[in-house]
Amino acid sequence: MPSINQSGGDKGKRERAPRPDGSLIVIGHGTGTQAGDAALHKLAAVLARRRIFVGVRAAVLRGGPSLAAAAQAATAGPIRLLPFLMGGGMTFGQHLGEAMAGISWPEKPLLYPPLGLNPGLAELAARHAETAAGVLSWPVPDSHMLLIAHGTLRKPATSEAARMHQTRLAAQNQFAGVTVAFLDQPPYLDIILSGHGAQDMARAFAKAPCPAHNCGAIGGDNGLPDLALNHLLQVPPHN
Repeated sequence: MPSINQSGGDKGKRERAPRPDGSLIVIGHGTGTQAGDAALHKLAAVLARRRIFVGVRAAVLRGGPSLAAAAQAATAGPIRLLPFLMGGGMTFGQHLGEAMAGISWPEKPLLYPPLGLNPGLAELAARHAETAAGVLSWPVPDSHMLLIAHGTLRKPATSEAARMHQTRLAAQNQFAGVTVAFLDQPPYLDIILSGHGAQDMARAFAKAPCPAHNCGAIGGDNGLPDLALNHLLQVPPHN
């Protein structure tokens, strides 16, 4: 999720859509709440309205609808699995694999890399922060961008996606600086030492020592459906 604070790339292109065949399942970790999974369901609904695939369904690994239920409902093959995940951590490398192994698939599904690994996400984050800066009347070249990711001490490699986007954004020289911080691994978002919810984030930004604004999670950005379709076109599946 991008945020910006004030101190004294290539534009995305809509690619040709995939051929309208088969089913798509957008799969996320799951938060256990309808509000927490809203961005996942929004993405699936927008992709469904575009009528590119015979069917588009959302599924989560925690809570419902389950991946097994979505797979059972996907009667038209091939079945594509788009992980609505920020990186290739334990959720993708272990939990998703375990869920897939417990399903009797009509044919082997096509599993794509996590959407969060797509380099185009950096451009969406930049536009997200640039729009917020405009609303606040903050000059973008004088504003710092902070990328906040979850991270985990159990598998520090999960930070790779956030650092990749940080490097890409910094190279564009659009902001005064681009920094990354994590909730569960160094470098910590130093004013959040416990908790991961929206209230914790709000308190953290309220205590910021300089003018700061939380731009919100990138998962709800209106440009994400185009990025998802480009991802399915440009990135080969794992299998």
